Amino acid sequence: MKLSQSRRGFLAVVIAGACLLPSVSSAAITVIGSGPDSSYLILESPNLGIQTYEIHYTYNSLNPQDAWFLLSQVATEESYTVAKTNYGSESEPNYYISSINGETGTSTFPYLYWAHWVSGGLGFQGPGPDYNYDPGVPPLESWTAGYGVSTHLIAPGSSDALVYSDGSSQPSFAPIPETSSAVLGVLGSFVIFRRRRNG
Repeated sequence: MKLSQSRRGFLAVVIAGACLLPSVSSAAITVIGSGPDSSYLILESPNLGIQTYEIHYTYNSLNPQDAWFLLSQVATEESYTVAKTNYGSESEPNYYISSINGETGTSTFPYLYWAHWVSGGLGFQGPGPDYNYDPGVPPLESWTAGYGVSTHLIAPGSSDALVYSDGSSQPSFAPIPETSSAVLGVLGSFVIFRRRRNG
C-alpha cells in the first residue's frame, strides 16, 4: 500500500519525534511549589537514582533565592533527610551538602561527596588551581562546578545538580531538562505539517 503525501509527512514527524525521545532524560520531572517562575534541581546517586525537580516560585531580583532554597523545597515535599556543612559564616553561609537520606561522603578512596553543579543564575566555582568563588553567570547550556548551594543564586530557568560522586562526574544529562524542548520540537513540526496540509 502506497502512502499519500500527507501521510508520509505525518509519518516523518512521528519518526523525528521518536528519534528525539532517546535524548530525553528517563527521569520524570516532579513539579513543586507555585509561582510564575521556575528553576530545576537534579539529584543523582546510587540510592536515589536520577530525580529531577522543577521548583516554582516568584523571582525577586532584589532578593533572589539560592540553591539551598530549591533543595529545602524538595526535601520538605519528598521527606528527604538533608545534612549540610557551613564553610562560611553565620552572616554569609556557604553550605555544602554532607548527606541526603544517609548517603554521606567517604573518608577513604575513592572520596565520594555531593558534588554541586550549576547552570545559569549567579555564582559558581572559578577555574584554575585556587577554585575561587566567581559571582558571575555560569553558562546555561553546560554544567559548571558550584561553590556551595547557598552561594548559587537562582534565576528563572537556572539549574542546580547534586551528584554523589568523586566530583569528576557531571550530571547524566543537560542542565535544562530536555523533555520540554523535545516535546516542543515535535509539536512545532506537527503544527507546521498541519498548516501546510490545510493551506
